[in-house]
Formats: sequence, structure tokens, C-alpha cells
Amino acid sequence: MSWRKSGVIVLLCFLLFALTACSNDEAASGGGSTDKKQKTTLTVWIHPYVSDELKNKQNEVFKGMGERFKKEYPNVTVKFEEIPWANREQKILTAMAAKQGPDVFYLIPDMMAQFADKGVLAPLDDQLGDYNKEDFDQTSMEAVTYKDKMYGLPVLKEVQTYFYNTKILKELGGEPNHLPKTWDEFNALAEKAVKKGYYARNYEGGNTPNATLYPYVWQAGGEVITKDGKVAINKPDAVKGFELINHWYQKKMIPKDSINTVDHLPLFLEGKMLAYWGTGASLATMKEKNFKDYAIGSPLKEAKTATFGTTGMFVVSGNSENKKLSAQLVKSMTSTESLEAFNTLTKYVPPRKSAASIYDGDKDMKILTEYAQYAKPGVIHPVSRSVMPQIQAKLQEMMQGKKTPQQAADAAAKAIQEEMDK
Repeated sequence: MSWRKSGVIVLLCFLLFALTACSNDEAASGGGSTDKKQKTTLTVWIHPYVSDELKNKQNEVFKGMGERFKKEYPNVTVKFEEIPWANREQKILTAMAAKQGPDVFYLIPDMMAQFADKGVLAPLDDQLGDYNKEDFDQTSMEAVTYKDKMYGLPVLKEVQTYFYNTKILKELGGEPNHLPKTWDEFNALAEKAVKKGYYARNYEGGNTPNATLYPYVWQAGGEVITKDGKVAINKPDAVKGFELINHWYQKKMIPKDSINTVDHLPLFLEGKMLAYWGTGASLATMKEKNFKDYAIGSPLKEAKTATFGTTGMFVVSGNSENKKLSAQLVKSMTSTESLEAFNTLTKYVPPRKSAASIYDGDKDMKILTEYAQYAKPGVIHPVSRSVMPQIQAKLQEMMQGKKTPQQAADAAAKAIQEEMDK
């Protein structure tokens, strides 16, 4: 691990330690009122959810959210500030340790568990009133809940699955209407692809284990950390995920730079790859590039069908002086109308059932919406973010031939347990 990465991890650990002074009770206490005559400003930190070409449209979506909230609270100004994805965790933690930062911000489930465990988020269970809970799908609500407390409301669901190049598929004797559903079916097609000089699929090892490892652990019937907090990443079922990745790499089914690359989509668009493991954002890029020779396949199955797909949520900071009002803003930002506008633009799956109709006329997004039922939001545990670099490093060592799949899994398990024991 580089000194730069080590320094960032040390800094994050220090910030999290500093934040332990704030308890869950403190985060939930106080927080102003929901008096509709009060005059204040609420700050929301958002991210670039779309490409630069669509930035103005994203601004309009959030402007609309602010205007809808102002109809109910006419003296409240909602200020949206965009921060980059890179180093966002560090930026948020630094601001919160300094008792600064936004009233509302965006998190994903594994980060939510980490922040909630340190008591720096305001639980929303008693703050929202009626928000039509039944309209949110069950997996989305599970993703915003930690230790029986709800810390956010979902704004988006992502689903990762396969996009196949139909020209290559037909050359290999495959059919767009009968795409692989199991590991064996995919691997049989992958062997044919390699013989024809193609890569079978992408593998972007520079990304987090959410995308590079966990789906295959889950598909094999394994877990990374069990619901009762036990390390399981090196159990027999979970190790099958390591073995699958190692098989792909050693058999040259994935590119040589798969160990640390972060973007293989150009290879797919250039016709050098049978399948691309991607998201609705990948689909949007294909369409922007006028790439039409694709078919969408389901996530694969060994013991069960599963994939990764984060649930994005808006949460309320424990630092906010207007927690109750901020909770009402979160409710407004995740209303049916808001989710329709946001997800239509970003091409994510809306977590509210009442917003699902936005894709009635979009065959591709209807398919992704269907596959969202198989999407798990990651590993919801306080150490899940901090151990990602270690797990990534063990995977890379395996692909380099320095560790067997079992040894890599054992080393990952040791790293997780050591983090838990701190």
C-alpha cells in the first residue's frame, strides 16, 4: 500500500476517533422545530450524479426539489453545494469533526453504518411523520437501517449486471434471447470468446470489492460478514468467489490490467469484449456513443442469483442545528415527484414503487428495474469501508500469483477481524 493511501486511512481513523465524542443521543437531541414560519437556510451536499453534459439538467432537478420544499416552508432557503466523489468520505468526516458541514448529505449503506456507529447522524425514525413507508421497496428500507434505527431515506437504487455485445455473441454461437444465467453457462461462452481473440468480460480491479468481489461471494451462497457480525469471507462458499475471479484472470478471460484498472468500457465499445459488467450509467454512455449492438443479461447464479447495487440515501447530520426541519427536507427530496425527476435524469432505479412508471416506455431500464430485486447494497457494518483497501490488496496478490484464492480469503478475513478488534 502506498504512503499516500496509508496517510488517508490514518487520517480517516483519527477523524472517526474524534467523532466518537458525539453519541447517538447527542445526534438525535435538539434540532430546532418544524415551525413553518421559521426563517433559516439548510445546506445540502450533493455529488455529480451525471456527466458534465447533463450538469445543467441536474441543477434543475435539485432546484425543483428546493422549490417544492419552499412551498411548504416559505421562509426556508435550501442551498445545494456539489462536492466531488473523490475523497468525499474524508471531506465529510473532516467537516463533521470540526462541528461544521451540511445539514443534509448523501451516503451509501456501508458509509451510513460507519457514520451511524460513531453517532454522528441523526436517526429519523421519530422525525418524519407520514412518509408513505410502504411505497419504498423492502430492500431499500433495509439499506437505510442500522441497529434497528433508520438514518436516511432512499433516493436511488443501482443494479449491476451484464451487457453483451450481440455481434460477438452471435459469432460465438450464442443467442441474445438465451443469455447465460449461471457461472457454468457464462464460463462456457467465455472460453469460446478467448479462442476467438476476445476478452470474455471486464474486470476493474481498481474499484472497490462491492463491484469486484462481493457479487461472486453472494452468488456462491457466501457472505463477507454475517448479520450477527461474524467474519465469513474465508468460508468455503465465499472462497468460490475468489476462485472464479482467479480462473478468469489465469485463463485470460479478462484483460491483463484487470488487477488495478478502473475503466474497461472503451474495450467493450471497441468490440474487443463479449460482455461488460455495468450499470444504468454504463447504458447511458453506450447510448451517448451510439452503441446499439447490445443485449442485457441477468446477474449470474451459482447457489443463487445476486448482484451489487447500492442504495443512495440522504441523511441528516448530527451537527445540524435544524435536525427536525432537515428531516422534513429529506422527506420532500425523496417524494414520488422528486424521485421521478432525479431518476429519470440519472438512469437509476427509483426506490419508491409509485415512481417506477418513469421507465414504462424504456425497455432497457425496465429490465434493470426488474433485476434490482437481486441487488444487495453492500456490507452494512462499521468496518466495511475501512477494510476495503486490504481486501482489494489481497485480491491483487491472488491475481499476481502471490496467494492462492484460499490464502487471499484468509488474509482478507484476518484484516477484517483485526479492524473489528480495534
